Amino acid sequence: MVAQHLQPTPLVAAELDGRAIWLKLETTQPTGSFKVRGALAALSGLEEGARVVACSAGNHALGVAYAAHELGVPATVVVPETASSAKVAKLRDFDVELVLAGENDGEAEDIALALARERHARFLSPYNDTDVIAGQATVASEVLEQRADVAHLVVPVGGGGLAAGCVLGSNAHVAIHGAQVAQNAAFAALMRGVPLSDEELDDTIADGIAGSVEADSLPLALLGRAPFDLTLVSEASLRRSMRDAARELGVVIEGSAAAGLAALRQHRSWEGEIVVVLTGKNVADDVVADVLGEA
Repeated sequence: MVAQHLQPTPLVAAELDGRAIWLKLETTQPTGSFKVRGALAALSGLEEGARVVACSAGNHALGVAYAAHELGVPATVVVPETASSAKVAKLRDFDVELVLAGENDGEAEDIALALARERHARFLSPYNDTDVIAGQATVASEVLEQRADVAHLVVPVGGGGLAAGCVLGSNAHVAIHGAQVAQNAAFAALMRGVPLSDEELDDTIADGIAGSVEADSLPLALLGRAPFDLTLVSEASLRRSMRDAARELGVVIEGSAAAGLAALRQHRSWEGEIVVVLTGKNVADDVVADVLGEA
C-alpha cells in the first residue's frame, strides 16, 4: 500500500567531516517526514466507515492527515499546544479535525485516547502500532533496494517505531543504530529499566523525538531483542548538525532529523557503507534562522 501512494525517496551521496556517507532524504515526502509511511499502512487496513484519532508533536499527525485524505478516512489529530508552528500550519491545509490541546505529549495523548473511546474510533499511536511499524519498515527495504551493500543504517529514536521498522525491513548484514537527544531520552531510560516522567524530560529542538514512551511498547520489546544500539547526543550537537546539513549538505532538516548526523560523529570506527536517514524538514523559519545564525 505504501508504494502505491509514495515514490521512493532519494538516496544521495554526501560527505560529512571528510567521511563519505549516504543520506536517505525522507524530507522529500509529501508531508516533509517519513511518518506518512506508517500512516498509509495503518489506514489502508481499516474497515469501511472506520475513523481514527491520532496524537503527535506534528509529523505523525501530518502523516495521518495525508493518508486520511488519500484514502477517504475521517480523522481527528490532537497536537500539543506547544507543537511546532510549522507543523501546525501544514496541518491546517488538510481536511481533518485539528485539536490543539495539552501542555505536553502526555497530556495531548490522554485527550486523544479519551476522544477515541468516546467516538469508538481507532487510536493510532505514532510508534506503538504494528501497522505503523510495518509502514516504517519500508524505509529500510527501500534503502536496500537502492544500495544493497549498506552496512550501517542510522535513525533518530523517539518512541522507536522507525528503528523497530528498520530492524524488520533490513537483513542480518545491516547494523541498525539509533540516536536520541540526551536531555529528553525517555526511550534510552526505559532500555535501562529506569523510566522517566515528563517532568524529568527537558525541552529540546528535536521536538519530533521528544516526550515519554509507553513502558510496554512494541518497539521497546523488539529492539530489546535485536542487534541495535542507541547513541545519546547533546543539544549543541543537534544544532551543529542542523547547520551542517544546510550549509554543507544543502538540506534543511528539523532537530529530530539531525540526531543521526550528530550520532555519526561519535562513531569513527564504523566501516562500510553508512546511510543516515534524514527523517523530516518541518521546522519553523525562525528556528532555522536562529540555528544558522549561531557561530
